[in-house]
Amino acid sequence: MTELKDPPALVAEQRPRVRTELPGPRSRALLERKDRVINGALRDWSGVPLVEARRAGYVIEDVDGNTFADLVSAWGAAPYGSHPPLVRGAVNDAWDRYGMEISNYIQSEPVIELAERLVALAPGRIARVAPTVTGTEAVEGAVKLAREATGRPMILTFLGQYHGESTYLAAANSTDVSTCTTANAQYVPGLVYAPYPNAFRAPFHRGAGPFDDTLYLDFIEQWLLRLQVEPTQIAGVLIEPVAGEAGILAPSAQFWAGLTALCRRYGWLLILDEVQTCLGRCGTVFAADLWGLEPDILLLGKGLTAGGQAIAAIMATDEVLADSHTHLGGTYAWEPAACAGALAGLDLLAGGDVLKNVAALDAIAREELVPLLESFEQLGDVRPLGAWVALEFVTDRATISPASAFQAAVHQAALRRGVLAISEDTKPLYRMQPALTMPPELFRWSCRQVADAIAEVAAEPPEEADL
Repeated sequence: MTELKDPPALVAEQRPRVRTELPGPRSRALLERKDRVINGALRDWSGVPLVEARRAGYVIEDVDGNTFADLVSAWGAAPYGSHPPLVRGAVNDAWDRYGMEISNYIQSEPVIELAERLVALAPGRIARVAPTVTGTEAVEGAVKLAREATGRPMILTFLGQYHGESTYLAAANSTDVSTCTTANAQYVPGLVYAPYPNAFRAPFHRGAGPFDDTLYLDFIEQWLLRLQVEPTQIAGVLIEPVAGEAGILAPSAQFWAGLTALCRRYGWLLILDEVQTCLGRCGTVFAADLWGLEPDILLLGKGLTAGGQAIAAIMATDEVLADSHTHLGGTYAWEPAACAGALAGLDLLAGGDVLKNVAALDAIAREELVPLLESFEQLGDVRPLGAWVALEFVTDRATISPASAFQAAVHQAALRRGVLAISEDTKPLYRMQPALTMPPELFRWSCRQVADAIAEVAAEPPEEADL
């Protein structure tokens, strides 16, 4: 496998270090300029009080010279570090050859080869690919395909997932906000919901689990299918095999056995949204491989990009896609350079070293972070899975009331120590999402900085807002 190195001009210092207050003076000036011209949702920079100057390897440097371990990895779209040479070279070569081209109309070899490679990797009876650009568009396309293939109108899905930013699906079950999306969710038709399986925090239960997540299947059968929707109206089940934005929740094998049995019994299509989980993030090529799932529709994004150009995919069985006339894709779907970058990413994954490194990162999270549960009352749960880990903070173990302020304070304390991960101040969830190829020693160092940050905040916990 090609070694992942950055060119000498981009090598940053090896150990992250914060030299100024956050934001530093240059970052503050730029952020204030941004606030005068950018939309409201992006004007709150308290969570990430810096302006990036460059990324090198697995480190982000801001314009004030502060450096941070990158535990965001472009929300998973940069799975091999900042500038993987194989991906960069493939993208540049394809750009020089093809420039911008509309693959929905004019075909090129990278498009065809990528479709073949993905079909060869996919689980079960997945046999075809529909090109698209983003995970949001992939989900929208999957809903169209399920309805077309079955002639049924309804989609069964799960509360607390994240399926993108379109009005239709994001308004209904995005977790970007902590409250109901007023004036949107209430008017979205065609969807019926069950809670997402969660062994730690379950509806109608007090305190922490573990809870039996097959109870969610009972809710579907005994309540939804009896009182809200007939089984023969449901076209498909839209579900993330691991719910990332909800805190890296992974349902049990027993839950999956029951859900797939319902799909077979009622003729529902199983739609796996693997936009966040595909291509190594969970330690296997697909998260579906963890349980031997065989979806009818499989959605890819983020990791497929490989750090190159934007690309996503809708994959499905022959029955769903071979003769479909549903319009999918668009002007920018599978631009040749994006396909070339994705192919280079598949080459890196095929070498074997990437998944070995993911296993090492998983082991480090279990060694460094899981034992913290014994030391801090406010740490309710630690959920590692592959190159992913979520820490869920609570006010206390008895009630497990969400401790969003505590989490936000931990995030700020970790930033001051040089660790930049995923935090939203309305949630009790702190997520670490390193590149699949992050050096284990840097990830271990990062975990220890987070542990120190928790200890700092636990010594003087912030007051939580009343819900």
